[in-house]
Amino acid sequence: MNTAAGCASPTMVRGLIVVLCFAINMIDGMDVNILSYLAPDIQNNWHIPSDIMGSIFSAGLAGMAVGGLLLAPQADKYGRGNIILLALALMSGGMIASGLIHSVAMLMLARFIVGIGIGAALAAMAALGAEAMAGPWQNFGVGLIQAGYPLAAVFTGLVIARVLHGMGWQTLLLDAGLLSLVMLPLSWLVLRDDKAGHKQQARVSEAIAQLFAKEIRSATLLLFATIFLGLMVLFVVVSWITKLSIAAGLSPTNAIYAGALYNSGAFVGTFSMSLLATRIRLTRLIPALFSGAILAMLVFGGVKMAVAETLLVAFMIGVTLQGGFNGVWPLSARLFPEKVRATGIGWVVGVGRAGGIIGPQLMGVLMTTGMPLFFLFMTFCIPLALASFAVVLIGRHSRV
Repeated sequence: MNTAAGCASPTMVRGLIVVLCFAINMIDGMDVNILSYLAPDIQNNWHIPSDIMGSIFSAGLAGMAVGGLLLAPQADKYGRGNIILLALALMSGGMIASGLIHSVAMLMLARFIVGIGIGAALAAMAALGAEAMAGPWQNFGVGLIQAGYPLAAVFTGLVIARVLHGMGWQTLLLDAGLLSLVMLPLSWLVLRDDKAGHKQQARVSEAIAQLFAKEIRSATLLLFATIFLGLMVLFVVVSWITKLSIAAGLSPTNAIYAGALYNSGAFVGTFSMSLLATRIRLTRLIPALFSGAILAMLVFGGVKMAVAETLLVAFMIGVTLQGGFNGVWPLSARLFPEKVRATGIGWVVGVGRAGGIIGPQLMGVLMTTGMPLFFLFMTFCIPLALASFAVVLIGRHSRV
């Protein structure tokens, strides 16, 4: 693997690649989660109901599906670096546009473009990280990259809680876009020599067919089910955590802190999962974390607690839910052969985003009915339990 750091040792080069992907995933985390923190102000400013806000959330997820299904597979042909740089450009442009527009339809389009970039970047970076950290530390390398996402969400929430009412939500979206743009030249310096695709890469249609080869067909379909169901739940929590925390009795400011604490837990859970995955099979570790998430979600929705206790449970939802979900990425990297790895992970991203689109939309509709918070959470514990069972079955159909 060649990089801009050609004179460095192979170990340093691998570390540099993982650090870069971690940083780009922080940009992803900021670009996705910033909207959940700003949602109440956007709704108040534009006078839009929860179901329309759910559509704005889902536009970004639809873009991620397109990016994963159509753009990410090109990373196997044209190189991981090329697709990562293109994805960053799309994310930056979409975020900058989000801060300049003045209609719901245009905001949805801008979020769709951001989503295309994020969907492609997630797959290309997971494939690149798996190849940089091949061997017993592969799970750790791929998992660690994912930890950048919630860490950025923590800082995003803390910053927004302090400056939102002084700056306004559109200014914050514009600033986030400019920060994303800064990553482009930095990424080019590291990836400028790491942009070659596989010389014998099959056509995309043939690469997709390899995902359903007899040896891995069952595991692939179960992985698709896991990501679909898992993202249905994950993006409900990520998108609506601020509003759900207000429904649980927190003030608007404390609700933003609940979102930040959720993402703090997500970072802790993802990092811990990455370490544990060097010793424990992912097909055992992920279901254990998902089971903990179900318990934490039911407590959050059904038990009246003081502010400190509510914030603690939000933290534990992050540890278990996102810690478990982010185990899917190293699981995917192990399941798919290197030659079609970006295609495989891209399709995992794409299929999963369909669940991510449905989840926030469904939550928006259910919230308009006045359904009690406990039953809202119980509704989304069902797909999480099914996702956990699917991972157990993957362990029976493969050696990952």
